[in-house]
Amino acid sequence: MQTKKSTKSAPQSKETKGNFRFTDFIIIVFFLFIASSGIALFRQDLLQTFGKQNKEPAGIVIIKKNIVQRRLVDRVLWDRLANESPVYLGDLIHVADISSAVLDIENNSIDLDENTLIRITHSPDGEGFKIELTSGKMSVSSGVAGKGISLELNGQHIKTSPGTVLSAAAGEKGTSVQVSSGKARIAKTEGGGENALLGAASRGMPGRDTLWREVSSGERVAIDSEGKEINEKAAVVTRPVPNARYLKNASESVSVSFEWNRINFLPEEKLQLEIAQDGNFSRILRSVNGLDKRTNVSLDTGIWYWRLSFKDGVLNAGRIYITDGSGPQLISPAVNSHIRYQNEPPVLNFQWRSEEDAVSYIMEVSKTPDFSSTQIRAQIPTANYSDSSLEPGTWYWRVMPVFPAVYDGNASFSQPAFFRIEQNTAEQAAPEQGSLDKYLASVTPSRTELPSDVPKEIAVPAVKPEPKLEKKVEYKKPDLRLVLPKQKTKLDGLDAMRQQTVFTWECSGKVVRSRFVLSRNSNPLQGRAVVEIQNPGHTIRLDNLGEGIWYWNVEARTADGFTVSAPAAYQIQVLPVPPLPPPENVSPRAGYRYGLDELRTLKNIVFEWKTVKGANSYIFALYQQTENGRRQIVGLTQSSGTTYKLNNLKVLENGTFFWQVEAVSLGRNGAVERQGKIGEYTFVLDFPPPEPVEIEDTVIFYGN
Repeated sequence: MQTKKSTKSAPQSKETKGNFRFTDFIIIVFFLFIASSGIALFRQDLLQTFGKQNKEPAGIVIIKKNIVQRRLVDRVLWDRLANESPVYLGDLIHVADISSAVLDIENNSIDLDENTLIRITHSPDGEGFKIELTSGKMSVSSGVAGKGISLELNGQHIKTSPGTVLSAAAGEKGTSVQVSSGKARIAKTEGGGENALLGAASRGMPGRDTLWREVSSGERVAIDSEGKEINEKAAVVTRPVPNARYLKNASESVSVSFEWNRINFLPEEKLQLEIAQDGNFSRILRSVNGLDKRTNVSLDTGIWYWRLSFKDGVLNAGRIYITDGSGPQLISPAVNSHIRYQNEPPVLNFQWRSEEDAVSYIMEVSKTPDFSSTQIRAQIPTANYSDSSLEPGTWYWRVMPVFPAVYDGNASFSQPAFFRIEQNTAEQAAPEQGSLDKYLASVTPSRTELPSDVPKEIAVPAVKPEPKLEKKVEYKKPDLRLVLPKQKTKLDGLDAMRQQTVFTWECSGKVVRSRFVLSRNSNPLQGRAVVEIQNPGHTIRLDNLGEGIWYWNVEARTADGFTVSAPAAYQIQVLPVPPLPPPENVSPRAGYRYGLDELRTLKNIVFEWKTVKGANSYIFALYQQTENGRRQIVGLTQSSGTTYKLNNLKVLENGTFFWQVEAVSLGRNGAVERQGKIGEYTFVLDFPPPEPVEIEDTVIFYGN
């Protein structure tokens, strides 16, 4: 029995051993296939990344907080973005929880809130870029000298004008747009009523014949998932701008002004503003009740969350960033340090503590503590700088951070530090035998008094007085001169909008690096700039310069190591664009009355007006006067003709009507470049109400 049992077990072991080997082979082949596929995908992804370096980027990341990811077109992997990372056409950008990012695209600042997903594509007209907001919240600040930008919010098409600041949100429940300043336009459908907006059911791109609804400063448009406009209580905050950023350069707190436009509120209804240290409002710093349209709040450095409420409902919310702009801590050369050399001047390594969100630093080195004249003035992208051009003597240095243009306010220089450069004499360099004590005494700093020019606030233990050296030849500092536009030039508003404004400058030295700055600040080289161009050449051309006072200057670095600028910035003024006059020779004329007989034969009402010189488009609106105010019949319809035909007379009721027409001038991109005075006229529908119907007694007969 044992022998028989042993005989049967032998073939089973052989069969099991063969099955194991075949399965093992299949598993190895499968995993090799997965590994080779992964390597192929990684290679393709890497080649696409390298290929992007040869393409023109659509913009750049100027501020990044925490996790911000980007996925290129036709890619699977996500990249982590950093400050100054380029972004390209087709990029899908995702901002994670407790994160944020600011993009600069064609002089438009795109501020992305946490949990936001966007894609960068071409605008419908092909002349710029479009931002598709899939989910989350974003704000847009269009530069004055920019072209504006197109947005798409779950099928809603929006265009911004230069100088517009707005916030937009998209989600499952719908979309909303709030304009803080400037103007935006939202595409409308031609069907579904005069006020129908281009909603989820109409995903096509707006064409040339698309009607646009204009949304001005302080207005809000909310649209549900079906494309219908939501009319509810709202507060559109015009100040501060969305995700406002301020620089604090003094010991006092920053005073932040809050202003908003009330929509659908009664005069006696008051609002509440809360300021907190966290987004959940569990640590509320301040609460202000009984507010109408404005208030002021003083805040210190940090990230602050605010919300504006009515009763238990939040009307608006946002964040405020306040950053210390008083200058970084200087590290090296340390205060009162001695730097000695024998033959060649030493290479000095200037270092200071880096500031978060600073894009560059301005470092100055001077012979005088008041920096009335500077030997070195350089703008540096990193927190260090090397130089070997300084001669022996006492030198003072300071650093000022430069923040992106999205920051409001001016940064300031750090407290200055000073150091000394000394050249060893021949006796100190090679002391005779037996003169060691004399040599040590010559190189050891004495505890004498400080030089008289060292300010007390930066004074430290005294150093050895500066040795007398032979006077060196000093190179003459080059001159930089601003040429055009001349000081206090006044530019016509229409010319500045339609034509390029040309700036020219000259320098007596050989320029190796320069920057052009245009600002609203009287000292444009410091603080927030509206336009900044690196190495612009001696001629700069700017499009579409907006109304107001501007200041411009140029800073240049010469081959001799001097940093020069014009002694004073030049001021120019762009005059306001005069509005177009209201249309004349209108029909129906003011006060016209339609009687019953005329209304019986009337199939439509044709509104007509005379062409206004300088206008290429007209905006028409029609309202009816009711007990609760004006009711909109036709809202802000834009066309190039001088007539509007109302075919559906059923929307009119007995009473008084107001119709408005405004002549405007549109630019090449469809934006309004010249507004007009609104002409308003009335007409009356006068017909008697229907009389009650009398019914007589009815007799019913039965029979054959």
